[in-house]
Amino acid sequence: MHLAYLDQERSPLDRRTMLRGGILGAGCLAAAGLTGAASAATGAPSGAGTRSLATGQKWIDAFFHEGAQGVAAYYADEFVFEDIILGQMINTKDDLLRAFEPFDNYGPDSPLGVHQFDIIRYNGGVRNNQADEFQVGTPQGYDAAYWDEKTRDARAGATIDYDEWSIMHWLWKVQHNADFLGMPAKGKTTHTRGVTHHLYRNGKITQEYSYWNYRDVAIQLGVLPQPASRHELSFDKKE
Repeated sequence: MHLAYLDQERSPLDRRTMLRGGILGAGCLAAAGLTGAASAATGAPSGAGTRSLATGQKWIDAFFHEGAQGVAAYYADEFVFEDIILGQMINTKDDLLRAFEPFDNYGPDSPLGVHQFDIIRYNGGVRNNQADEFQVGTPQGYDAAYWDEKTRDARAGATIDYDEWSIMHWLWKVQHNADFLGMPAKGKTTHTRGVTHHLYRNGKITQEYSYWNYRDVAIQLGVLPQPASRHELSFDKKE
């Protein structure tokens, strides 16, 4: 969802290497950097934590109004950032800043186009006996090396502590000034829904996991066919 681009010279193996160091965990996402006093002004219910829909909106607006340095300030020194659609996993500030560099140019003539994010729904609160459980060993039917490769990003961050969490549903609208992920998009407007899950510690994001509907964007850009109905399965049917 962030269109955060890793260095194109970095190979998938290099990206995985960034994650080594004993971390195993679920990625997550949320708004951060505001104090409890600020959240009280937004009317956050007692026990809900220091963040709210309003602070979530502040975080997501930062991508196109505060630049790379401003966005990076929302993240803790120890963190995990994942966008599963873009295949990104980042856990250093240098790589985060490199990924967020395109957001330094966010005007109407930006190569990224004109973007608008709006939070639809916010759920969150303080950590209270949440279970953090991870699969041990290799499930039946998987080769151990294959299982490790395909699940490593989802397990990253297990050793990073947190004291608050949030899940946010959002709408992403883009007026495209160029092609988008290899699809012809210049001059077109698309919209899609996404979800971000955050974990925080001391008001900073420690884990972020985002997932957005790539298929919906591809349909709007004419790359994939429109389904016959919203109830139609996306898998090919046998005659």
